Amino acid sequence: MTDQAVLMETRGAVAVVTINAFEMRNSMGAPGVRDGLLAAIERFENDAALRVFVLTGSGGVFSAGGNLDALRKIRDLDKIRERLKGGGPLLERILTSDKLYVSAVEGPAFGAGLGLAAACDLMVAAEGARFCAAQIRVGAAPDGSLMWSLPFRVGTGPARRILLTGEEVNLDDAVRIGLVDVRADKGEALAVAMRHAERLAAGPPLAQAYIKRQFADLAAGLSERLDEERETAARTFVSDDFLEGASAFLEKRKARFKGE
Repeated sequence: MTDQAVLMETRGAVAVVTINAFEMRNSMGAPGVRDGLLAAIERFENDAALRVFVLTGSGGVFSAGGNLDALRKIRDLDKIRERLKGGGPLLERILTSDKLYVSAVEGPAFGAGLGLAAACDLMVAAEGARFCAAQIRVGAAPDGSLMWSLPFRVGTGPARRILLTGEEVNLDDAVRIGLVDVRADKGEALAVAMRHAERLAAGPPLAQAYIKRQFADLAAGLSERLDEERETAARTFVSDDFLEGASAFLEKRKARFKGE
């Protein structure tokens, strides 16, 4: 491992990209992670020899979500909007690309990390993987494409429950409701994801692109939906409830929400 926040290597027609900010639990808010992922996606999308993008996290953690300590210190709505906007191009490229994306999940995929994993075309997860739309736990609305990708994967009923309760979903339940496509032994998520990626990379790119575009067409107004998600999330991130929720989480106490 190096001190780069995002690592990328190519294995034939497959790009393997690793979030490498383990000291911050591979948080999407860790320095360099969003920019590094965007740069990796640009390189992948512009290389005709690369067909499938496999995304994983270092140290047995996919991503624990956002950086609560940093977010709770930003009390200006425009600054929060600008911060959240950074994830928009990243997610839209994954959701609307003609190429294929596979997530390989070990350990937790929480908050925006869950949104990133769920936005991929195929999700592989290992024993011990855990999933949580954790924003509601700290008084914030979902971001990271969760308002789109979660209902699209599991349906509105399970998505509503997960988003409203912030409950943690184990691997058995994640497979049962369709959140996870393929399960793997602990420590083997990347290896299993690579096998599926190699098979996808050997498939017909034109047909695959058409199939993915048809799914994207179901997301009519996707950009508007993501814009709306970011705006509602931004407004909750500057609320007193989020300040209380984030502080309570970091101080390991129960939050006292007031709806303000």
